[in-house]
Amino acid sequence: MNSALASIGKNLILVGIVIFSSLNFFYTWLNWKELFAVQSFVGLGYIFLSCYEYMNASYKASLPVQRYPYFSSNYIMFRALKTAIFISFAILLYMSDSRVSYMYPICVIIATTEAVILYLKYKNSLCFVNIYANYLLLVQNRFTKLFASEIMIIEFRHEIFYFVKKDRKTVQIKLEHINDRESFVQSINDWINRNNVLVSAESKDKIKELIAS
Repeated sequence: MNSALASIGKNLILVGIVIFSSLNFFYTWLNWKELFAVQSFVGLGYIFLSCYEYMNASYKASLPVQRYPYFSSNYIMFRALKTAIFISFAILLYMSDSRVSYMYPICVIIATTEAVILYLKYKNSLCFVNIYANYLLLVQNRFTKLFASEIMIIEFRHEIFYFVKKDRKTVQIKLEHINDRESFVQSINDWINRNNVLVSAESKDKIKELIAS
């Protein structure tokens, strides 16, 4: 089973348990304890498949090249906010006086999964920057390949690399989110020189100063 099948499976499980719980709300096939048992069992399957999906991605990401973990504040805040929203929904549903409160375990399952996945991604460095021969790979919510041939100019200000592409779009890499900054800056500088990427004069001086410090 690969990560694609795991992704399909977990989504089918989530849709299935939502539909079943909704129908049970109207037809009352199961009482609360029975429904909770079903939701808990299915929820464990959802969490397992979600973890498998990311651990499989971790295995594929374990390449014989240096990887720089990169967890931006925006990424962490987005995940934390998503978890908090589902916890809030769970609390609101739980406090409801109607049978709609039976839906709260689903929100708890999703919130728990988000928290576990964030932990696994952080522990296994699944958000990272990879430096290849002619492109950079930035992985967070999605994979971004930045080829040297696409870059119009590189600016470096306030410890942030701005890779300005020829289509005027900009990719940022902030050094505050890189642990081994000295090694990263040296590697980026070597990559820039190997690929003859244009860097503004002021930015070039700042990079040299940072390497020398």
